[in-house]
Amino acid sequence: MKKIILIISILSVLAVACNSKQAPTVGDKPLTSNVPSDDKTVREGTPLASWNGSSQSMTVNASVSGNNTGDNPAAAQEYNLLQRLYSTTWYQSEDDYDDGRLETEEAFVFFNENSEMIEREYENGIVDGRDDYATLQWIEDIATPSTAANKDRNACIVRNTENGKYENDTEYEGYYLVDRDTLYIIDGDNQDEVRRQLDELIAGKNMQRYAEDKYVLSTKALN
Repeated sequence: MKKIILIISILSVLAVACNSKQAPTVGDKPLTSNVPSDDKTVREGTPLASWNGSSQSMTVNASVSGNNTGDNPAAAQEYNLLQRLYSTTWYQSEDDYDDGRLETEEAFVFFNENSEMIEREYENGIVDGRDDYATLQWIEDIATPSTAANKDRNACIVRNTENGKYENDTEYEGYYLVDRDTLYIIDGDNQDEVRRQLDELIAGKNMQRYAEDKYVLSTKALN
């Protein structure tokens, strides 16, 4: 009996060690490490422990001041949205009944420290599938309406290339950061299709069509 318990314990430790290399799988709800900046001149976000729901990072432009252009010393460096989404975790969920049983389906999107991305789906708290992080290549920024300075570039188009062992599928995606804890992720077969959808979404048209593309920043643990 002691040998069986020991073996189970070792397997549990190995499972935890393997899972720690990637995004969390089963157990507590994965939380974001970073709250992204919505200011195009500030790459640094706010650590979750310091987030109060509204404050911008207080590391404002210590690094930016050293990256000014030579022709215009007053010009601040700009960071596209993909660069600012590093180390963030986004979440959506849906409850449904299957044969009278309540089923909870959850989807998490993880951006790692290199702004690579992976999406994982959970059903009743159990992860469904395990893929590698996809490589994202920034294509272009899309203007977003804003009355605040430096907050007019919170949408972009990227090329998503899977890094699977047997597949290297490529698709185009559009990201729209409505505010610091709301992100829309749309996809399409080509850049023009994604741009059209982003333009429609940013303009507030046919919003119901994009309801399934809406994610919220994962900042709170499950009750």
